[in-house]
Amino acid sequence: MRRKAFKNHLLERKNQDRKRKLSKIATVHETDVQNVELMMPYL
Repeated sequence: MRRKAFKNHLLERKNQDRKRKLSKIATVHETDVQNVELMMPYL
């Protein structure tokens, strides 16, 4: 699980629908799962 990008700044020009979609959680791509697990050893 990861957060989506592009929702940290310049939020005034983005409409509500776009900001709502960006605030949802996305899944990590299957090719990156092993790398993410190595970066988070305490989970």
